Amino acid sequence: YFTNIAWSPDEQTLYVIELNRDQTHAQLMAYDAQTGEKKGMILEEKNDKYIEPMHPIAFLPWDDNKFIYQSRNGGYNHIFLYSAEGKQLRQLTEGKYEVMDFLGFNTAKKTIVYTSNEGSPIGKTVWSVDMKGKRSPVGSREGWHTATLSASGTYVIDMYSSPKIARNIDIVPTAAGGKSVNLLTATEPWDAYKTPQIKLGTIKAADGKTDLYYRIVYPIGFDNKKKYPTIVYVYGGPGIRNVEARWHWASRSWETYMAQKGYIMFILDGRGSEWRGRDFEQATFRQLGTVECQDQYKGVEFLMSLPYVDKDRMGVHGWSFGGFMTTNLMLTFPDVFKVGVAGGPVIDWNYYEVMYGERYMDTPQQNPEGYKNSNLRLRAGNLKGRLQLIIGYNDPVCVPQHTLSFIRACIDAGTQCDYFLYPGGEHNMYGKDAVHLHERITRYFDDYLK
Repeated sequence: YFTNIAWSPDEQTLYVIELNRDQTHAQLMAYDAQTGEKKGMILEEKNDKYIEPMHPIAFLPWDDNKFIYQSRNGGYNHIFLYSAEGKQLRQLTEGKYEVMDFLGFNTAKKTIVYTSNEGSPIGKTVWSVDMKGKRSPVGSREGWHTATLSASGTYVIDMYSSPKIARNIDIVPTAAGGKSVNLLTATEPWDAYKTPQIKLGTIKAADGKTDLYYRIVYPIGFDNKKKYPTIVYVYGGPGIRNVEARWHWASRSWETYMAQKGYIMFILDGRGSEWRGRDFEQATFRQLGTVECQDQYKGVEFLMSLPYVDKDRMGVHGWSFGGFMTTNLMLTFPDVFKVGVAGGPVIDWNYYEVMYGERYMDTPQQNPEGYKNSNLRLRAGNLKGRLQLIIGYNDPVCVPQHTLSFIRACIDAGTQCDYFLYPGGEHNMYGKDAVHLHERITRYFDDYLK
């Protein structure tokens, strides 16, 4: 794989991170931009499980002989300073947190501006670091920030939300001593409405030691003396997470809608999800769906300890990897989940896109046990509850073969599942289709769980 392409400042050299098919060995290679000839390897890194290079190198605007490189080699994504020849000069950021976005440079101050979750694993704030590794926060340190750096690098337009602030936009200097300007602090948009209570919490993962973050959305007019149907919303895979220090802990509008209809909604980010470090993500390596189900079940055990959760009315819903997890949870814990809605699910990792699938699972020849354990067709006979599978008919990501093969497996096993498709739909639904989709998901739970 040839990834993360960058130019030298004089535009005579092209830099490419080359990754072997096993994705265990990354090499930063230099090529002559005129002839295409290889100049040589600048640096390399290896990992027994996988490497996922996501960021091209960036040369310092004030020094053509130095560049920055991002790596998780030490367990968390950090910024390193290198010479143009590939000698590591310094690690500029360090700690048990992740550098998330490289925003650019403040050339006048010779600093790098970036975002990270230093301070909170579920937050994202803006920072700067100088060439000696001295870090300084830029703007507010609460919530989740999306920032755009000015051309000079001296200011960021910093837009953020926090659990209690819907939106705030400031112009913030990236160096100490400047004055911030507030452009907007939004008023509470839900003031005129009856709204659900949304809480954040942590539980221990199935390993007994790792903290996992969850949010719980309570029904409107919640009464802890009543019993409520409860739906677990899940994604569970790498590259995405659902619980963040945004407004209402990143709760989705559909969760609010379901809370208005009398459901408890529960969302847990287990091991394998992003921004918690390399080891947290790699806990699922070669066994996708196993550790994730164990962690989600810890969430279920927590729910079942609550007197107002109806243990006989537990549902689960997710899309894409979440569709895989929904189906997996229905088959792994058939006596727990009464109803599930699986959207665009992976059923068999043999059918999935090669670079993604092999990064986390290796090849079927290298890891036959992992592919067998995660093949949901082989457990179609476990299905007891009501399961609806929904796909876009033209889905190029989780191709229809996944769902169709599972339906065939259910028929062969004598179990029943429901099926709905969107003609012309791809992996996600938009516009009218998205409205129709969420009505259909909601109706399925109303029909069989409520």
